[in-house]
Amino acid sequence: AREQQPVSTVAALFQVLSDQQLEEVVRKQAAVLLRQCLGKVRQDKSTWSQLGDQAHIECKAKVLQLLEGEGNPSVRKQVRDIVQSLGNQLIDIAKKERPQNIQAWPELLPALLRIVMDGSRDASLRADAIWTVKELLTSVWQVMVANHEQTLLVLRSCLADQNVAVKTNAAGMLCELIDNVDSKKDRDVFAVLVADLCAALEAIAENSDNTYIDTLLQAMEPGGNTVEFYKDALGSELLPRLARIAGSHVQNDTRRLALEVIISLGEEKPKTLAKLPAYIEQTLDISVKFLLELEDDLAEWANQDDDEADDEEQYKFGKEVVDRLCRQMDKVERFPFVFDKLKPVMTTFLQSSDWKQVIAGVTIAAQTVEYVDEEETILQMAGAVLGVLQSSNPRIRHVAWTAVAQLAQDHSDMVTGEHLAGQLLPLFFAGIDDSYTRVSFRSMEAFFIYGQEVEREVLEPFVPGMMEKLGLKLQTGDRTQQCKAITYVAVLAGQMKDDFANYYSSLMPMLKQIIQAIHRDPDQRSLLGKAFECVSLLARAVGSDGFRADAEGIMQAMVQAASMPNLPSNDPVKEYMMQAAQRICWTMHADFLPFLPPILPGILEKLTLAPKEFNEHSRNEVDDDEEVNLTIVQGEDGKVKVMIMSTSEIEDLQNAVECVHTFIEELGKLYAPFVAQTAQALLPVFEFDMQERIRDLAFETWAELCNAAREGQQTDIVAQLVHEFLNRILPKLAESDDLEAMATRADGVAACIRNAGPDILTAQQLTEIAQIALTLIGNSFKRQEEEAQKGKDDDADEDEDDDSEEVALRHGCCQVINSLMVHNKDTFTVQALPLCMPLVQQLIQPTIPALNRRLAMHLACGMLEHLGTHVTPHWPQFLPQMLQDILNPVTEARQAACSAAGMAAKNPAFAPFAVEASNKLMQVVSESRSRAKKKSEKPAQACADAALTAIASILEHHQPTVAALQTQMWSVWLQGLPCQEDETEGKQNHETLLQLTLKEHRDVVGDGGANMPHVLAVLVDVCNSDMSSEETSKGIGKLVVKLGGAYLEQLAQKLSQKQQKKLVRIVKEANAEAAV
Repeated sequence: AREQQPVSTVAALFQVLSDQQLEEVVRKQAAVLLRQCLGKVRQDKSTWSQLGDQAHIECKAKVLQLLEGEGNPSVRKQVRDIVQSLGNQLIDIAKKERPQNIQAWPELLPALLRIVMDGSRDASLRADAIWTVKELLTSVWQVMVANHEQTLLVLRSCLADQNVAVKTNAAGMLCELIDNVDSKKDRDVFAVLVADLCAALEAIAENSDNTYIDTLLQAMEPGGNTVEFYKDALGSELLPRLARIAGSHVQNDTRRLALEVIISLGEEKPKTLAKLPAYIEQTLDISVKFLLELEDDLAEWANQDDDEADDEEQYKFGKEVVDRLCRQMDKVERFPFVFDKLKPVMTTFLQSSDWKQVIAGVTIAAQTVEYVDEEETILQMAGAVLGVLQSSNPRIRHVAWTAVAQLAQDHSDMVTGEHLAGQLLPLFFAGIDDSYTRVSFRSMEAFFIYGQEVEREVLEPFVPGMMEKLGLKLQTGDRTQQCKAITYVAVLAGQMKDDFANYYSSLMPMLKQIIQAIHRDPDQRSLLGKAFECVSLLARAVGSDGFRADAEGIMQAMVQAASMPNLPSNDPVKEYMMQAAQRICWTMHADFLPFLPPILPGILEKLTLAPKEFNEHSRNEVDDDEEVNLTIVQGEDGKVKVMIMSTSEIEDLQNAVECVHTFIEELGKLYAPFVAQTAQALLPVFEFDMQERIRDLAFETWAELCNAAREGQQTDIVAQLVHEFLNRILPKLAESDDLEAMATRADGVAACIRNAGPDILTAQQLTEIAQIALTLIGNSFKRQEEEAQKGKDDDADEDEDDDSEEVALRHGCCQVINSLMVHNKDTFTVQALPLCMPLVQQLIQPTIPALNRRLAMHLACGMLEHLGTHVTPHWPQFLPQMLQDILNPVTEARQAACSAAGMAAKNPAFAPFAVEASNKLMQVVSESRSRAKKKSEKPAQACADAALTAIASILEHHQPTVAALQTQMWSVWLQGLPCQEDETEGKQNHETLLQLTLKEHRDVVGDGGANMPHVLAVLVDVCNSDMSSEETSKGIGKLVVKLGGAYLEQLAQKLSQKQQKKLVRIVKEANAEAAV
């Protein structure tokens, strides 16, 4: 009716709504329909657009009349919603304008404020009127600022009003106003109301109806300007009142809301809140109180499982707040103060006989350990957790296993070491059979994390016993038990690798039987997915030959399971199937190729998943229980759109791109027949705006396509791929204003060019790309300067936002320039090097901030690495300063300088710098390696790793020049190994160590082999790790076999027990490899 007869439809709805004799439900429905008719006012063919100007005037007048005249509070709430909805659609005031009234609806604010200030009117009507003004503030705040004296009068009067609804809505209106006003100068006008607001907060909290205080607390959650507005009254007025509400209000929901405001204030401006000691202390006191609010019924707790258990909301939120406070204070280097306050509480609680206090103590340990730096303290905390793992109270054991998982996640290198693992693994073994199923499952879940970090030599003695217990669980028929057991087995298989092959013959039939039994059961999809995961890990253990007989059947089962009809969008099998397919591809290598045609189309189909515009139709398609993601984009027509996509769809898309990436990377040139269809399928993902990491992965996958085509000698295809990519991406890179998307595109361009190989780009194309990258870098610095100036003008000391997006963009552009050098050395030197050198020379100066200088260093390192002697004439413009930076206190600059020294040392022209650089590099290594083992020291250790590479390079290329230093340099280099943080540097140094040992280099092996125990320890430690390439690991195996039994046994006596076990495995694998 409204499409064919809009005027009469709207008139009829007004008539129904005006008739107070009709039933309330009828009138409320009329209000809902009227709001719909008066919606979408800016769209063509909407009901509003068809009413005409006169009808528009009448509609606006009528809704105000209805609001003022309506006596039924329930119906009036519907009417006020019509008013704010229509107003927010009609009103469009530019940010910088300060009009005295609203041109699009001049009667609106005068009418509402007249009602608000009329003390003779019904209080609920006045409350509704001020609520309407609050909801309109997004659109009308400029008018309120322009009439600030009247606004102050209204707010001050209403904040002091005796009616709690008026008071509450006025307080909410002030909060909303502060959130919307974009100028500090304009906000400061209203700062005189802070005391009134705090008094209103206290009065509203005392009202017996907690809905009012809950409403206000929700309105008080910071919106970006809050801390700055309350700044002078934070410690004296606001926080004490919020703390009292959070600590002692009768309603738990209200207490949580108050604590949410408190913690959110700190997240908005941690630096400001950290200066208030009471803030940290009060927040911790309240959080700890929340942690102790646990249910007493142990039997009821034990009968629930973790997924379906009733949430103990106070405990859960207290736990969350401790973590959030630690995180925000860690950002501003105030975590030690937080930890000093919590440490005595934690220590006391862990020694308490009260089980609730013990749980609170363990929880504090779990929530804080991520931010603790000192190894000794971390081990003490781990020891305290271990001390309660055998408690007689199942709730304590349950939370202790949670803490173990957290420790493994945050400090795996410390808690999975030989000593601590030796204590923990027997407890994991016992935990499988805990008498309380809920505790048993939590123990197993903790192992899912811990087990992936512990080294196989440490784990190995416990595997047979664990497998015996898990085998029994797999045969129980209890699907939940089977699900946990399969995941446990998968972790063991993943860690033990080929040593797990002995279990293949007994496990595979069992897993195939489970798959066959449940593959059509919609309630067992998670178990089915985990079974596929476990199968793929078993395949990795036995290798391609051992798995070949089962491969076809398993692949068919996975395809069938993933293609069943009517699957929910969050079906877990899809994710497990794609991950399993990747592992099987890694295992079978070229033998996986026959399985690609049936599986690839279904995976590529997932790449079509995309967000939809949020409207009535898409809203109805979303399941109420499904988690969704929203983003705001500007369409080609300039209109802003809200896009929506379910989390499960985003995960499906990401998993699909990862899967395709693995196939291409693993199969290389064998993937060539599938390049065209894959490229076509990837193109839509280039426009995916919801999460940049997915678009970034799509770009990386396209670069892998270039590499596959190049390896397959398909030069024409490579050129087509590169030009297609550049034609699509470069214009958007140059024109976009989305910094995060620009950085992603820059990284994509760099990866594509790097993988393309030589003779793809013309000199003109190379120059244009370099110019685009340099222009973007220049624009980025310009924006940074403008923001810095703006900060000076507007409270600079409170600007706590970093410029990480600008840094990422500049780094991406630097990568683009470096990628141009890789395969185009001669052309780059002539065309682009003259364009880049002024930027390098400008930024390399010591007066430039380290963050900006790092960009010049990265560019210079690229030149040294890829241009070689072509850049030598330009050394005076940057190299002397970079070598000075070897001792720069800023780790990023120091690491880049060490890397530059290593690259430059390959050039004979480096000889004049060799001695001075060597002394500085040795100082970096010695000082870094002598530091205490802390998480915060990892960047310093990465610098030392780079320095080791540079020392080795100087010794290789400039031995005569540094002859007087060489004995000391070899000693520092050898004692600095193994590398600790940088995998690239590690692989290079450990390969160098292997080769020099094979050559029996005197300074490395030592006189009479004196250094060989240390050399062997280093090589054993890095073998088959991320710090060693596959070829280096194989070479280490050949070396230990070559050393011979008796000599090897002699050296092994000086190794740790774990190293000795690993050495045995290395010898075994090397002999097996030699036999083949």
